[in-house]
Amino acid sequence: YGLMTQLSSQEWFEMVDLRRRRFATAVWVPLRASKTIKNEDGSEETLAAGCVAFPEENRAEAEELGWIDIGLGRDGGPYAFNDGSYKPCEVFQYNDGDDLGIDFIFTQSLGGDHQYSWHISQDLILALQLLQESDIWVSPKEGYTEVIRQHKNDENRITLIEIKSEFLKDYLAARGLALRLATYRQRVATFKDASHINWPNNRISEENQNDRFTAGVYEIDAEGGPFGSDVAIFRTWRTDVDPEEDVPVFDQESDENTDGRSARYSRVGEKFYRVEGELWREEWIEPTSQSRRVRGDKPEETFSYITDSSGQRMNNDELNSEDVGRYLWFDPSIITTLNKKRGGGFRWFTKDTGSVWAYSDWTTHFGVNEIGLINIYAYDIAKLPEWQQRIWQGFNVSPEGRVSSELLSMQMQCRPASTDAPEVNLFLAIHRLDKLVAEWAGSRLFMEHVSIREITKDIHRFRAIDQNGLLALAKDVARLIVDRIDVATLQNIVAPTDGNKWGSLKHLEKSLASLVSAENARALLTPLVGIYELRLGDAHLPSSKVQEAFQLVGIDPDAKVIHQGEQLIESAAITLENIYAVIESIVKLSVQNR
Repeated sequence: YGLMTQLSSQEWFEMVDLRRRRFATAVWVPLRASKTIKNEDGSEETLAAGCVAFPEENRAEAEELGWIDIGLGRDGGPYAFNDGSYKPCEVFQYNDGDDLGIDFIFTQSLGGDHQYSWHISQDLILALQLLQESDIWVSPKEGYTEVIRQHKNDENRITLIEIKSEFLKDYLAARGLALRLATYRQRVATFKDASHINWPNNRISEENQNDRFTAGVYEIDAEGGPFGSDVAIFRTWRTDVDPEEDVPVFDQESDENTDGRSARYSRVGEKFYRVEGELWREEWIEPTSQSRRVRGDKPEETFSYITDSSGQRMNNDELNSEDVGRYLWFDPSIITTLNKKRGGGFRWFTKDTGSVWAYSDWTTHFGVNEIGLINIYAYDIAKLPEWQQRIWQGFNVSPEGRVSSELLSMQMQCRPASTDAPEVNLFLAIHRLDKLVAEWAGSRLFMEHVSIREITKDIHRFRAIDQNGLLALAKDVARLIVDRIDVATLQNIVAPTDGNKWGSLKHLEKSLASLVSAENARALLTPLVGIYELRLGDAHLPSSKVQEAFQLVGIDPDAKVIHQGEQLIESAAITLENIYAVIESIVKLSVQNR
């Protein structure tokens, strides 16, 4: 009992912090709560909450309802009346038959060994289009952001269900409701000495229209009972019990067939002090003026985008028309940002065009222009949901370089370019070569990797926003190709002699040298050697070594970094295709000679 800490100081019990805050302005709002936190110093704090949503016409009646009426002690639930009427679980009635409000949390008790459970309104879940993942509900269409979450105690029992305020208020607006929230807060601790508490007569009490706060110091014994109080104990038993009787029948109790004893003691011994602060509060959680998510109201927020070289801007309302034939320019790192989002990604159509998305329901065509910036048709951006436009706006830049020629050709002339992105070619070349080597050597060239999916997703030119990004890209390309070469497969073709041990690239070179000259085999693998050298850039390769590696790979040192990333990927793809061509000719010849 009673380690004195800042938590259990007088100010802590007075709840100045909690009394100042309102859930009406909080990010998260409890829909139901019965949660107690035990602090390291032995003190405890409790949050209990219940709520009902009311239409505007019932607000006056709802104002009269408090903790007893809508708080935690009310179970609600469905009810069938004797007159044949029925109250669904969602409906809140203060007087029988009088529908007054709407419940969002439903309680259920099945008895037996089943825990008392809480259920969230399915209308709330469906209207906000939420997906449950364990103890959270997320909005996939808003980047999988958390909307509802439930907390459990050590016994796996739900103690709190809370919802993000902006989603709750949107839902309330769509249904024409306001939420009446009743909460109870308690802070309590036990001390051997409570002299640090200086309340007049050890009590304080304050009451406002929707708040009631009390605090006090109470003398208790070691068991928690009121110190000095008398306790009476009564024991009563029957005197007419015959344990030998087969089928006993007992008469009604009377003085003749019962007896009893009583005892009394006082709660004395060592004295302790229970210090407690309690706060009851009712408040309104008001709806927003609009319901953009549920009702689809037009958002009040507007987004502006740079539309010409002078820095002139147009807002999304002006651009949200196909009559406005404009393109916008964006920093290429927008692709990486969207690709890393859960549910986000992109794919290629041609060498410099593709589609990108933060959520697959909204895909946007893009083009890469001559200096590596991203071009998007303005109307395609302006029609995106608000939360996605907020991301795009942050990457909008002034026009520089012409609009991507391949994007213009596809969208304005209906003539898609007959080109392929090196990223696509690389993955195709890996697959084809792997399959061919299995036919040639009896097993596949590339080993499986636990992180292959993550590595593959990150291999694209947009990683190369700066030199560090280019070197990181080279590292992942090397991991995808060089690090996965299965030396055991190559040993079926040629094995080192005299105890020598070859690295994967050297072993591949020796295997190819069994098909072509040693010089040609070495030349075939030169770009992969350069990429492998670049992967060491994380270890601070000297600039001279970087330039040498650029030359091996075939990277133009004067090109924009994003184009250098494209050249790196393209060089790796062409190298694998060239290796494929060499092996394929031998395999075909072998088949013909069978």
